[in-house]
Amino acid sequence: MKNNATALNLAVISPSLEPHGMVRSTKRARIVGVALELYYTKIEKIPESSKIEFCEFCEMWAGQDGEINRSDEIKGNESRNEEKNDESNGNGEEMGRIPLPWEILQPVLRVLGHCLLGTSLISKCKKNETTTPLFNAAIAAIRRLYARSMHDINPKAILATGSLVKLGMMAMEPVDEIDYTEIPLQTVIHL
Repeated sequence: MKNNATALNLAVISPSLEPHGMVRSTKRARIVGVALELYYTKIEKIPESSKIEFCEFCEMWAGQDGEINRSDEIKGNESRNEEKNDESNGNGEEMGRIPLPWEILQPVLRVLGHCLLGTSLISKCKKNETTTPLFNAAIAAIRRLYARSMHDINPKAILATGSLVKLGMMAMEPVDEIDYTEIPLQTVIHL
């Protein structure tokens, strides 16, 4: 006799993983990508501190300090970047490169895009002309991923991360508050 309490409830998490009964090492990137997609589905409910930690992890995961990150040091973020540039394991040895597969990078960029262009963040940045800690962490991670994708010569990653860098730069530009419905004080109308 079966009822709802004793019945086994199954759910398909990812159609791309469903045909595979066992997990192979080649599927690890896809599994991590599915976990990141699930993280992204709940991103609105996740606290800001968790998003900042995710951005910092992505910045470390990219593992490269490129030319694009040096502009941050000029702007006064030297102490933050010096902490991030410590890529040693404590013994003076550099850590190895972590692969950057598209299955992981795509959901990472979705999360970083939300952190960068969240609706409340953009309005705060444009009104106060100051950026939030989440915005700063997201733009730093995206710049680092952009430098890494340029180094790896990955066209998909270059296009995606480059677009996010440009969107971040556009979000930091001040907004001209012009009311185009207002009648000008001049009597001459220019077309």
